Amino acid sequence: MNPFEVKTPEDLKAGEIHELFVDVFTDFGQVKEVFHTFLNGPRGSGKSMMFRYMMPDCQMLDKNCNLNELDYFSLYIPIKLTDINYPELGRLKNNSNTFINEHLLTTYIAIKCFKDLKAYDLSSYIADFEEFYNDVFLWYVEITGEDISSYKTKEESSIGYINKIIKILERMLLSCKRYCTSVATSPNSTAEYQGALCNYLDFLYPILLGLGKLSFMPREKPIFLLIDDAGYLNTIQTRILNTWVSYRNSAEVSLKISTQLDYKSFKTITNKTIDFPHDYSQINITTIYTSSNKKYYNRIESIVSKRIKKYLKKEIESELFFPQDEEQAAKIKEFYDKIEKEHTNPDKPYAGKDAARRYATSEYVKYLRKHRSGATYSYAGFDNLVNISSGIIRYFLEPASRMFSEYETQKGSSSDQIEFIPHSIQNEEIVKFSTKFLEDEFKKIFEEHGDVNGNEKLSKADKLYNLLEGLGGMFSKIFVSDRTERVVFSVALNDMPDKELKEIIELAISYGYLHQSSIGNKQGTGRSKLYILSRTLAPFFKLDPTGFKGYKFMNSSMLKLSLTEPQKFVKESTKYFDSKEDTGYTQVSLFDELE
Repeated sequence: MNPFEVKTPEDLKAGEIHELFVDVFTDFGQVKEVFHTFLNGPRGSGKSMMFRYMMPDCQMLDKNCNLNELDYFSLYIPIKLTDINYPELGRLKNNSNTFINEHLLTTYIAIKCFKDLKAYDLSSYIADFEEFYNDVFLWYVEITGEDISSYKTKEESSIGYINKIIKILERMLLSCKRYCTSVATSPNSTAEYQGALCNYLDFLYPILLGLGKLSFMPREKPIFLLIDDAGYLNTIQTRILNTWVSYRNSAEVSLKISTQLDYKSFKTITNKTIDFPHDYSQINITTIYTSSNKKYYNRIESIVSKRIKKYLKKEIESELFFPQDEEQAAKIKEFYDKIEKEHTNPDKPYAGKDAARRYATSEYVKYLRKHRSGATYSYAGFDNLVNISSGIIRYFLEPASRMFSEYETQKGSSSDQIEFIPHSIQNEEIVKFSTKFLEDEFKKIFEEHGDVNGNEKLSKADKLYNLLEGLGGMFSKIFVSDRTERVVFSVALNDMPDKELKEIIELAISYGYLHQSSIGNKQGTGRSKLYILSRTLAPFFKLDPTGFKGYKFMNSSMLKLSLTEPQKFVKESTKYFDSKEDTGYTQVSLFDELE
């Protein structure tokens, strides 16, 4: 099969996960700590795969142990596919809205927890489940206001009790959903909710504590609730989840919450904020991976090696499987040697190599444009592909999968006969992927953030597209200039952006078009916000994704110009190119160690 095929982690068996997973917990150790944790990163950055690896079936394989010998017991809660978001509840009184939303969230999570248990052979624990069902579960169900008289039945197996628990929870959830539907369909109705009401402290938390005491569970070890894609919760549910975090009872139940950088609030239902690091720890995957070339490069290299070995039964180095365009590399080397010689300075031994590293690719691209030979810059080669993926693992695997399929079709042979992917196919597919990343994905953004009614001159989606077009245009112009710093992917703001610019920047970050960090300001008195263009856009804007990097300082008012007039922004931000006045560029390495 295609070794780079992207699969949903939930669909992968534990054995396959065990063979393919590359240990990232050396980079993200907080995820496994007994503490509430937010795991942030764009779609495809590996959050769900990390959660899948933390599930008991994978951990038992990894540690070669039984369930009760694990360091923690994880339960997976996907939020993306839920249907518990009812905007109509906003018409209710604040307290009613909160209570009902917490009931929906609590029962949904409880159902997912017990469904997870069905994956394990617990047939020999019927006595444990009978006691748990009668003395723990039904006791807390009755407290919610639910009539349990018909629930006091004896089951013949462990799975029978688990199924019974799930049915009761589903009944409690569906009863509330029916009320929500009535609110939506009869907005003038004054009928009040009469069903059970569950919450975290009085229902879910004690039930999980009771579950943790069963003999198959790890003794005196925490339960991890892996809450995936929490950005899909509505604002009230988000505040409810934050309230759970604020209880600080993570020693028994730790909440591991993943977001696509789209979490709606960090306030609780009492309007207080949860605070880092007192209430929770947090990890931003792309910040870590874009600030350390070696870590991310090594991760991708290991992923490629494992997949080639498993699916092709071969051991091939990544650089050999994804070779660069050797003719282009030779030509760039000519420019490199020429520039190194021109800038050799006995008093500055590194001056020649430094200049060559900065300018060789830029001079080569200018050479291609000047001679108009029809040749274009090739983005083939493992190094290029890693950099273009911009810290997001899926952005390496998806184009690699297409490259493999295309070559398999052209070669007309089985996959196990493939030893490498030709550079021409690599380049063609990565350019297509870069274009799709901006233009095709933007169709979805316009659906959500466009002005469908035509009431606005420019919608949020329009402004976001303009921002990216302006930044890409500016960086492209810098790249083929004669400036000292030519490979620039970042802007650092001298001042704070206003509300409108901040909103569009946050939208760009949530969709993975920009990465956010900070860096020391020019005065040396503090930190400036730094916004890094995703290198996945490098082929689209004809930029060099590798090599030496710089960033450009500017006022937020200048960057805001790009929202409405991207071409004017490019012109204004590069107008000093023919003079020596432009001091807005600062030099850093490709993966500068940013905060």
